[in-house]
Amino acid sequence: MAGRSDGGTMTSCLLGRENCDVAGDKPLRVLYMLPDFGVGGGQVILLRTVVAAQAQAGEHVVVGLRSGPMQEQYAAAGIDTLVLGSETLTDAPAAVRRLARFIRERRIDVIVSLNTPEDRTFAQLAGTLTRVPVAIWFMSVAIPLISFPPPRGRELAFLKRLALFGPNVMSVRRTHALMSLSDSVSESFAAHLRLGVDRFALVPPGLPDSFYEPPLDATALDALRESLNLERGVGPVLLNVGMLIDLKGQQELVPAMVDVVAAMPGATLLLVGEGENRPLLERTITELGLGGHVRLLGHRQDVAALLQLADGLVSASRSEGFGMAVLEAMAARKAVVAVHTPAFDEFATDGRSAVFVERQDRALLAKAIVETFGDPVRVAALGDAARADAERFRADRTASLLLDVLHRAAGRTR
Repeated sequence: MAGRSDGGTMTSCLLGRENCDVAGDKPLRVLYMLPDFGVGGGQVILLRTVVAAQAQAGEHVVVGLRSGPMQEQYAAAGIDTLVLGSETLTDAPAAVRRLARFIRERRIDVIVSLNTPEDRTFAQLAGTLTRVPVAIWFMSVAIPLISFPPPRGRELAFLKRLALFGPNVMSVRRTHALMSLSDSVSESFAAHLRLGVDRFALVPPGLPDSFYEPPLDATALDALRESLNLERGVGPVLLNVGMLIDLKGQQELVPAMVDVVAAMPGATLLLVGEGENRPLLERTITELGLGGHVRLLGHRQDVAALLQLADGLVSASRSEGFGMAVLEAMAARKAVVAVHTPAFDEFATDGRSAVFVERQDRALLAKAIVETFGDPVRVAALGDAARADAERFRADRTASLLLDVLHRAAGRTR
């Protein structure tokens, strides 16, 4: 892991080579906690935000309890990372001590925890040991522990979350700053934790410029189309981005393609993501004879390019803390058909910049897809309005809002 000595940092600051805090020309040093470096919405949002934050102010390092494929992406973006190696509860005490030692060595000014009780607990314990303030950035709506049963295959994760719930609630109440991606997230956690909603600062996610400007030239776009075995002029090509789990609704979306293909024989659905439902979806595609119309692409790092290729995006998720896949499509000037969640109301308008479906339902999804993408004039109008609505969600604005909160939490001016 790369690092700079304090003397080198200060010299660079004085010479204008570093982004420095105005208080004593000392850069704000921020440590971000992740449960792991796996491929997930929180990890992607944080990566984009830290890249933008590094260009504005301070020094930033991201720490994960466990490793994962996205650590390479963070490193490629020039972001310092550390893996604590906490795989089990027996690893936790040593991992907390290592984290506290790292915080002291790097002279961290503020710790930011993200969206799981696990990483929040580690951040709070280390913050208490080092007397460093902690901020929490909530990225998904709160899920009640008792009344909501764990999803299939997530029983162990549910039990771990239950065990950490009590300490986590107490630690959240003592946190120096609370942030959320959306008003929906703020309201859900305010009710869940019995806090005033005004305790939460709104820091919505932001997108890099690659989503606002087509990333591929005509030759590269043709090459991408050929690699996916898509014919030019045959469509519509529909994109879905998200983990392959029940919550995200692909188990309803894939069967809906039977009705879509009946109305639009050239329709193709590209599913980007991985998850426990992949075998189920593979069987469904085969059983319904959709092999020529539905593709499972797995994890991809070229979503902006896939959006440039696609005619639009379909989201079948029944719950979102924000809805990054929808926002990405809107920024790319693409029409969106989505199962409605409250978070979408904060950046999209039904019938103007997106088409909302009442619930996860095969017939409703198919009807909305056919009516929307069967009308090229409507697709173009939705895309134009979507781009206008998405314009205010750029990564540099998110980074600025985040840094404002963190400077206040650390007792600093900016």
